[in-house]
Amino acid sequence: MYALTADTSHIEEEGVYDAKIIEFDGFEDVTFFDPSIDYQRQQGAPGVIEFVGNLENAARLDHLFTAPMGWLLLSRRMVRVLEAVGPFPHRLIPTVIYSESIRHLVRSGYPRRRTWYSVEDPALKNEDFVILQLMERTDCLDRERTLVKGVPFHRCGEEYLGEEEAEPLVLRPPPGGFPPVFSVPELVFYCYTEEARQACEQAGLKGLWWRPQP
Repeated sequence: MYALTADTSHIEEEGVYDAKIIEFDGFEDVTFFDPSIDYQRQQGAPGVIEFVGNLENAARLDHLFTAPMGWLLLSRRMVRVLEAVGPFPHRLIPTVIYSESIRHLVRSGYPRRRTWYSVEDPALKNEDFVILQLMERTDCLDRERTLVKGVPFHRCGEEYLGEEEAEPLVLRPPPGGFPPVFSVPELVFYCYTEEARQACEQAGLKGLWWRPQP
């Protein structure tokens, strides 16, 4: 089982990202992680989430390093690869990334918000990425065999686990097996199967850092 983060080996300076969101009112509370929440209808997130970023990186990568929210920004091509591995209930939130060269035209003010400037030139934007939100959780954590500092999870006092915090992390396969990407109630990250990783590698997807979970 794997966690997935964006490969940042192409970024050489601290504080540099592939894309930064154009903030909107209440963006701090929008995670796109809780499957029970429609963040656009219930929390006022825009219908299309907008970013300013490096379009050269966006053209060659399939997972982008974003700020300030850690949304799962994946290429539509990567979503198709995952869907080909097997079904998983999900919602895709459309996005647009504007070129850094027009940063001053598409956002302004303090706090910085989207202006009314309309970007028509396709060379100045990328609409090939989406935010992936899973629509259900898989209750599969073995709370007895999953250990945190040698203590079973159900007795360790923790409510949630981050990447590599459990040694080992033990999941019970659900009937029919795991979907290619799934959410576990106690984990603050999505899990990916070996089949999903192999499919992404065989498809030549770029910008993915697979982190095996112990």
